[in-house]
Amino acid sequence: MKVEFTGAWLITRARIGNNHLRTADGDMIGNFLHVAIGVKNIEESVGFYTRVMGMELDYRAHHKGEFPSRISGVENADLDVCVLKKGQVRIELVDYANKNSSSGPVKQNQTGLVHICFLVTDIEHEYEKISALGYRFNSPPLQSRENGPTVCYFHGPDDVTIELYQPVQSA
Repeated sequence: MKVEFTGAWLITRARIGNNHLRTADGDMIGNFLHVAIGVKNIEESVGFYTRVMGMELDYRAHHKGEFPSRISGVENADLDVCVLKKGQVRIELVDYANKNSSSGPVKQNQTGLVHICFLVTDIEHEYEKISALGYRFNSPPLQSRENGPTVCYFHGPDDVTIELYQPVQSA
């Protein structure tokens, strides 16, 4: 990973891979890279995603000043960023000093990002483990359809809805 400093802004360049798609007009679109989640307390959120969901720290940075304000469109941007990874999936946790918070989890029938999903091999075990930590599930694990996967949703830190997904076991 190559890291460059430009003023107070940290720019990280990581090798993403050579799998690119071309759109109908010839533009190159790279692989999906990450989902960003605005958080209330970055330390609490990092702890949750590493200890409970088994993700690993990719990198952390602090950004402040005109350059991050121009990029983000947030006036007087002052933020901590932490990127976590598991396999090829990355979550970028973003904690702004000047937050614009709304309260309550996003409903599944609202527009915008409504949940993130983790693949599990033993959903009952994960359900019990995460429930014991005090996180609230909508329901216990349920088979989503005949011969379909078993799923359940819970509310993690920062009112993020998280789905656990266990595929059908081959006989």
